[in-house]
Amino acid sequence: MRRSRQRVALGIKIAVLVLGLLAIAVPYLWIVLTALKRPVDAASIPPVIFSPTTLNNFMKLFNGKYLGSLINTVIIAASTTALTLLLGVPAGYAFARGRFPGREFLAGWLLFSRMVPPVIFIIPLFLFFHNLGLIDSFTGLTLAYMTGLLPFTIWMSASYFADLPVEIEDAARVDGCTRLQSFVLTALPMALPGIVTVANLIVIAAWGEYFVPLILAGPRTTPATVGVVNYVGYDTVNWGGMAAAALTLVLPVFLMTIAAQRGLLRGLTAGAVKG
Repeated sequence: MRRSRQRVALGIKIAVLVLGLLAIAVPYLWIVLTALKRPVDAASIPPVIFSPTTLNNFMKLFNGKYLGSLINTVIIAASTTALTLLLGVPAGYAFARGRFPGREFLAGWLLFSRMVPPVIFIIPLFLFFHNLGLIDSFTGLTLAYMTGLLPFTIWMSASYFADLPVEIEDAARVDGCTRLQSFVLTALPMALPGIVTVANLIVIAAWGEYFVPLILAGPRTTPATVGVVNYVGYDTVNWGGMAAAALTLVLPVFLMTIAAQRGLLRGLTAGAVKG
């Protein structure tokens, strides 16, 4: 009797899990089917689920202006990731190993900044960037992305470095290494898997950002997340082209999320136990 109850409970759990996965997968499946439809089928009412497939949407996608927006996204994501890691990883190491006045206050400030939505600082940021001539520039967008991603990078890097055995670094110091050499030659290689995960998460965040470039970007620096809106016209919507463009944004994020799934869970629980 007990085994039968366990089997029923297990069957219910599996059924709920399958239904949840289907609910998540249906929108992505609809995007794929729409991207392969002809314009007349993609805009039909009632919608046609299965129709003759075509690759014209993808061919037009890479022959139009959207390709430039996609290149802009790659440039912004790459520059943001490189600069954020360059500044955030050493700062995270300092928080994990250093003992300096104001450390607790700065750690709390970093945690608070992770909770602040971008809409709060976007208007002051726009005015500040306008005075500096950084609107519609890759430099301005990179700096704007870093305002939100740098605290996240410092916090996660600090959690990775805090888990490393400090005795190995002490042994390196005894052998004659300076603090910088101990960081570069000892701590950084040991924390490299975590740093790669942080880099993946930064790329995912920068790749899918919409609100900040909507305000701060311009014709020369429009990323793909904003450029995809060009498929919405005054009296019609190119659903097939929009779906094909959405796939170019969703697929890289999907692959990077799979690669960084352990680090993603780690980032959500960072600081839950340790201070």
